[in-house]
Amino acid sequence: MSLFSGKSSEHFDGLLGVDIGPSSIKIVELVEEKGRLRLSTYGYSEAASVDENQTSLLDSPDKAAEIIKQIIKDAGMKATRVVTALPSAQVFQTIVTIPPGKSKEEIKSLIETQTTKLLPMPLADMIVDSNILDKDLLPKDEKKPVAGVDEEANRESGKNIRVLVTAAPKALVQKYINLFQQTKLELVSLETEVFALIRSLIGKDKSRVMLVDMGHNQTNIAIVDKGVPYLHRSMKGGGLAVTTAIASSMGISFAEAERVKCDLSLSSHDAEPPKAVQDALTALVHELKYSLELYAAQAFHDNQTVEKIIITGGGAHLPALDPYLTKVLNVNVYIGDPWARIASPVGLRPVLDEVGPRFSIAVGLAMRISEKDR
Repeated sequence: MSLFSGKSSEHFDGLLGVDIGPSSIKIVELVEEKGRLRLSTYGYSEAASVDENQTSLLDSPDKAAEIIKQIIKDAGMKATRVVTALPSAQVFQTIVTIPPGKSKEEIKSLIETQTTKLLPMPLADMIVDSNILDKDLLPKDEKKPVAGVDEEANRESGKNIRVLVTAAPKALVQKYINLFQQTKLELVSLETEVFALIRSLIGKDKSRVMLVDMGHNQTNIAIVDKGVPYLHRSMKGGGLAVTTAIASSMGISFAEAERVKCDLSLSSHDAEPPKAVQDALTALVHELKYSLELYAAQAFHDNQTVEKIIITGGGAHLPALDPYLTKVLNVNVYIGDPWARIASPVGLRPVLDEVGPRFSIAVGLAMRISEKDR
């Protein structure tokens, strides 16, 4: 789902997926060859020092633009077309239900009326995109006739049309447009992180999946069924909370605790995370349980349970995270592999596996190269 689509040239060799985090930027360049996506190259830049009070790189567009240009130069990237994503915590997303309308204009008016009631800002200050999920309930002027569908019966039966609504502040969107103007790159689409994660980690899998993206100081949760995010939540807390807990329990500095956390991630083969890490994950576990309960209580879908959970982001590297969460949530938990649907050199695979969870969004953004609506 794209909240912004620019004009694009007809010829291109590849596409850049650019993931701009609070303190890091990841870029993946993909090309399409004989119907298969192939990794051309990738690059990233982390903050020179880790600080619990870091501000977003987006608030320093000059610095961010220089970092992007340097990554592209160092990695030898050739593509000039870019897809990037808005931070999940600043995107409004919900599903509204409307009665079947009799015309295109009536459907549009019903969606706008329902959406306006829910938006956190005035409609005039936001860019809104809507995607109708129940296209079989649309009037004939919105679709080709569907065999066996009685539109009048649908209206009389009380069936409602479900609409996925995504919105973002215009001021936020403009920040991204201004940033990429400084890079001299062509911003062809600006979308949401959850749809990038669906591409890279779920693909065509129709299972009901909870996606958990654990960043430095933010964790984003989405529950997806057949490619549709029915629930979307964000919470404070991520790798930063774990580092702080380690520092407190061991009586060491924040920087030293960050190194300890990295060492644990690389060397631990324990069945459970260390006690300090478990304590730091308490809030996350509660939020995941609450999200599962919210999904089960939703009335606009037929399913109540999640079949599996996929963890991604930098926090996915925490020691023994997947078996621990499987145990406490009673749902199978896996570490996401964004490279699974991408061709890459065999010799590079160990490195890709190590950095994979951090690149899930960037990979999913670049995968847009294979979509016809790009």
